[in-house]
Amino acid sequence: MARIIQFKREYSEATVKFILDILEGEFGITGEERPDLYKIPEIYQKKKSNFWLAMENNEIVGTAALADYGKNQGYLKRMYVGKEFRGTGLAKKLLDTVLAFAREKGFEEIYLGTVPEMAAANKFYQRNGFKRVSKIPAALPECGDAIFYVLKI
Repeated sequence: MARIIQFKREYSEATVKFILDILEGEFGITGEERPDLYKIPEIYQKKKSNFWLAMENNEIVGTAALADYGKNQGYLKRMYVGKEFRGTGLAKKLLDTVLAFAREKGFEEIYLGTVPEMAAANKFYQRNGFKRVSKIPAALPECGDAIFYVLKI
């Protein structure tokens, strides 16, 4: 089973490639700017935010991030698992890592956004206690997502 580590700068290029291969190559989601991918430490590695990599044989096979937006609210971002690792429990392991961190930092709600094309991801979030909401709080970032969820922790 893959191991989960905190993001390190040495994996910057590989992280961007991994995420874009899934978003653009697999799901055809293009035309969006993704500046956060090029500033992971500055955006996601502050005191109540973090970014994790799932590693197998020194290759990235999954990612997840938690961004702090104040008021004990976080936003789950960049949660991706490589095709060959889906259905293996890796997504749950990544999510558990994020939620343990969130609890430790005092978060009360975790929001996320996704798209209909990612049907398996939608089912995964629902199975893990996320409830669909019509919109996210105003303090959270605008995004191109169409489906939103919240988990009270």
